[in-house]
Amino acid sequence: MNNSPVLHYPKDYRTLINSYYLALIPLLIFGFYKNGLLLYFNNLIKFKMLLIPLYFYIISILIGFIIAKFFKEETKPNILISLIITSTISLNTNIYMYPIILFTGLFIVKYLTLRFNFKINTASTVRIIALLGLLLNSYSYLNIAEKLNKFNYNLADIFIGHGPGGLANTSLLILIISLIILSLNKYYKKIIAYSSITTFIILNFLGIFLFKNTSLINILCNGYIYFALIFMGADISISPHHTKGMFIYGFIMGLSAFFLTLISKYEGIYFAILISSLTIPIINKFTNQKYLQT
Repeated sequence: MNNSPVLHYPKDYRTLINSYYLALIPLLIFGFYKNGLLLYFNNLIKFKMLLIPLYFYIISILIGFIIAKFFKEETKPNILISLIITSTISLNTNIYMYPIILFTGLFIVKYLTLRFNFKINTASTVRIIALLGLLLNSYSYLNIAEKLNKFNYNLADIFIGHGPGGLANTSLLILIISLIILSLNKYYKKIIAYSSITTFIILNFLGIFLFKNTSLINILCNGYIYFALIFMGADISISPHHTKGMFIYGFIMGLSAFFLTLISKYEGIYFAILISSLTIPIINKFTNQKYLQT
């Protein structure tokens, strides 16, 4: 049986979008603190460098707005996906190339989706394209404090969000709150988030205890994997709607995330979501048939 409500009305869709914003804003604020204010007040950066996180946020809002106007769509969903992508990029991303890359990536995926009914996870695809903006600079997800080992971060600090990662995706503490906020909205596909996160955590614990790979502990306490699974993986439009399909999709995504993050610590999760999204037509075909037979 399908226990997940399906979005039939624009009002329901807008309510879900508002929940996403409510869940995302605390992460954006913490990201500005971690990668801006904290560094500035410890005399590690000059004032103009303090504004870099805000620059990326503002650019993403503007590009989301332009994309919405170009394709004659609502602005809030397009700005939201742009902000979600930007939350995951490194502070060291090239500030001049990023706007071009973000706009181009969103435009191409949006065009293919509308013109050819191209079904793919937009956020993860554009995020992989956005990697070009980091490769043009020194490839690093460390801010200046982390590069200099200015602070002695323990696991509790990493859990709070003081660890390497994207602009606004490192705080596992805030992400737990964000997941609760989203889960309170009946239209959020929480089964996908819960099943993917559970699968990822179980596999990491197996890796820690069976193979004595203690480096996985830091990954478990950092929020950047969970951010992607919560905000990108549970895609509003293309991910499965039926309960069984969401479970299967979440499991595949959590499994892919575990193995691909072993290969690429920071980028593997986005490839995992992209690859998992390619299985959605097969999952939908199987689960829809089973659903119609019940």
